[in-house]
Amino acid sequence: MNSLSGYFISSPLSVLLTLSLGTSLAIISNDIGKRLFKTAEPVQSALYFFAGLLALSWLIWLIGLFGLVSVFLLKVIFWGIVLCGMFIVVRRRADFGGFVREKLAVFRALQSFEFITAWVLIAVLGSYFLLSLTVPTDSDSLNYHLALPVEILQKGSLWFNRDHLHYRLAGFGEMINLLGVANGCPQLGAFIQMVALLYTMRALSARFVPGQKLAVSVFLAAIPTLLFLLPNQKHQLTGILCTTVCFLFISNSGHSTLARIRLLMLAILFAAGLKYSFLISIAALVVLFVMKRPKNILLSTVAANFAFLTLLILGPQLLFRWVHFGDPLSPLLEGFFSEPDPVIQRFHHYIKNFRESSFPFPANLLLTDSIGKVSAILGSGIIIFGFLPFLFRTAKAEIASILFLLVAISIGSQLSSRFLMEPLLWTIPLFITAYGQATNFKYFNWLMRAQLFCMVPFVTIGLFALAPSLFSDNLRTTVLMNSANGYAESVWLNEKLPADANIATTSRSRAFLPRPFFPWEYLVFTSTNEPAEVEALRKKLAKYQVHYIVLPKTGGEQLQSATHATLTFGPKRFPLATRNPRNRTAYQIAIFKTDSAAILKN
Repeated sequence: MNSLSGYFISSPLSVLLTLSLGTSLAIISNDIGKRLFKTAEPVQSALYFFAGLLALSWLIWLIGLFGLVSVFLLKVIFWGIVLCGMFIVVRRRADFGGFVREKLAVFRALQSFEFITAWVLIAVLGSYFLLSLTVPTDSDSLNYHLALPVEILQKGSLWFNRDHLHYRLAGFGEMINLLGVANGCPQLGAFIQMVALLYTMRALSARFVPGQKLAVSVFLAAIPTLLFLLPNQKHQLTGILCTTVCFLFISNSGHSTLARIRLLMLAILFAAGLKYSFLISIAALVVLFVMKRPKNILLSTVAANFAFLTLLILGPQLLFRWVHFGDPLSPLLEGFFSEPDPVIQRFHHYIKNFRESSFPFPANLLLTDSIGKVSAILGSGIIIFGFLPFLFRTAKAEIASILFLLVAISIGSQLSSRFLMEPLLWTIPLFITAYGQATNFKYFNWLMRAQLFCMVPFVTIGLFALAPSLFSDNLRTTVLMNSANGYAESVWLNEKLPADANIATTSRSRAFLPRPFFPWEYLVFTSTNEPAEVEALRKKLAKYQVHYIVLPKTGGEQLQSATHATLTFGPKRFPLATRNPRNRTAYQIAIFKTDSAAILKN
């Protein structure tokens, strides 16, 4: 049984191929989009890119749904995209040269302080660019964003183990990751997010003069949450950026054609297929569209087109979940079943109520209880939310949709920075349009520049810790041992346990486990105070023929007792790190041998 390590290729080659595929996707999407719609407007170009991601991920989803997944087929798709991208670059190299010269001219025209700020912005974006190419180390990515692609490759099919509850959250993002893993590029998802960031930054600043363009870019790049979201294989940032571009398009689409509205629909449905939380965003965008709809197109025509595309694009996802889990939105609807699984219900509650900070809302958006958790805040830019009542006078439809989104998030989603980053980005162009020429705007500008400067040491430390993985296989292994959640633990388990030993572990990072493993959700979310749940856990452990259970040094006593486990190896200490290298701690685990006969007897 392979783990993510089994799909690694030479580190420098992996980086080169990731760059090639990501840029080729952008080039091909833009070329097709310009041919079909005859425009290269920044917002349209961004929509082309997201529509291209949809086409790719939807195709891979269908391949997985019909059990046709193979490394060979995914390599054919990979190299087909890269070769097409290279062909377009050669054919249109003069256009690319003109684009670069245009941007350099704008850069040179900046005044002295703006010039310095622009250089800092480039340094921060360049650091994010490099970080997006480093080997994945965060627990979210190694939990299911990459572990599921590994399982799909092993099975040759999307029909994965239903007991892995996090896998039920998979969408189009994991299909993009699947293409990357099969080709030795597990960091592909993060690089796609970097490309999407640049597209969105260009779209957000397109309608402003150079000084205000810089202000928009600084605002976006200075948001500390980027440090968590961008160099990550979780495609939450991809969806946030996608809906932001959709918001911009609708806001300025009074005379759009039906064809362009269909393009908008494709981008919207791509976001909806990434993550459940974007269903709320889609509802807010629908509110905005209804209020801003083009007068020359019937609303019934738009609704019919949207219904057809939804059935075509999201239908395979919903059907798969309905057949495989009995719930098209699993785990959201578990509570409506006649005999709900308490573990799935507890898992849903955990997702909905997860918080990165101990501060209550809304203080958690601005303040952090640790310098290592600075990536869990939105920063001082949240003050623009205070201007929403004043912006309502000139942008009623836009502010109504933003307020709808804020209320919907507060009711049905997490009140954390990464979920509230979306309405923040939607507000940026409205705020700068209204106040960008005001005398006092300079103070806000200075505040955001100061925040950008404060991000420099964090991204620098990140590069120092993770960038060595770009250059050689040995350095990549060193980075994984020091920084990747669960990697050193997996190496230790392989040293101590037989190759055929089935294990149960409370570690979330399962992408590096090269052996059959018990779904950690049932180990973590089972209540040891409920006899019926303990009995169900014992039956599952027996069904999976678990030989060893890996538990924390302290806190796992009840599980140890419930599984009749005896200490075999350890405890041993391992590093626990996130994509923010300042957020480091350590944990201790031990290996216990389970008594299968005693489990079955009970």
